[in-house]
Amino acid sequence: MMIFYDYVIVTLLVMTRMAAMFMIIPIFGASNTPIQTKIGLVFFISWVIIPTQVAGFNLNIPTFLDLGQYIVTESLIGFSIGLITLIILNVFYLAGDLVDREIGFAMVSVISAQDESQLPISSNFYYILAMMIFLITNVHHVLIKIILDSFNKMPLGSNPILNLIVYDFTKVLSYSFETGFKMAAPFILTILVANVLLGLLSKAMPGMNVFMIGMPLKILIGLILLFLVLPLYGGFIIEVFKNMIEYIQEMMGMMG
Repeated sequence: MMIFYDYVIVTLLVMTRMAAMFMIIPIFGASNTPIQTKIGLVFFISWVIIPTQVAGFNLNIPTFLDLGQYIVTESLIGFSIGLITLIILNVFYLAGDLVDREIGFAMVSVISAQDESQLPISSNFYYILAMMIFLITNVHHVLIKIILDSFNKMPLGSNPILNLIVYDFTKVLSYSFETGFKMAAPFILTILVANVLLGLLSKAMPGMNVFMIGMPLKILIGLILLFLVLPLYGGFIIEVFKNMIEYIQEMMGMMG
């Protein structure tokens, strides 16, 4: 009877942590991913982990209040790991927003595949490109392995809340903003030069309608520049995902 009780508690806690992580990590947490797929992934991956956790399970949970406390702790652990992936995704959203503001697409938006929110065109393009590389390079396999490793570094019943508070999430956020600006920097600098040239032309020829010429010109420059820098984005995005994994592992090391 005691073994069955331990098995039920371990199943509940393991699935809580797994569900919290899968709720927000890329691809798995997207709103267009079927609910059945999400539940199935959480169930089957949890089924692999549960036997290893039952063997060393020695928590004393006499009341439902104690059980609720452990459930909240497991949710926070899972959510904190997924939060880093969510922050890193802002690299592509920020870069796309900056690019669209420069080339004149800021007034146009499309529906995001991740959460059905409205996004600038370039942000959606960068996100889809990043998710293709995410799948091609098997980063999703690495994330699943990290999820499994989290149970070794942070066993069920551990309470890393204080260490989680100490972890500097602003470092991840600053990296996200810095990398987003780097990704959009070629467009910002090129359009700045184009704006200066248009300003000089308007001074030299006051009768010229700069607005009618400037908007199509900036769009054309933006598309040509995108064609030129697109081959470089593959390595850049892979580096972003490598840093994301390093941030997650660093946080897990602090919490463990």
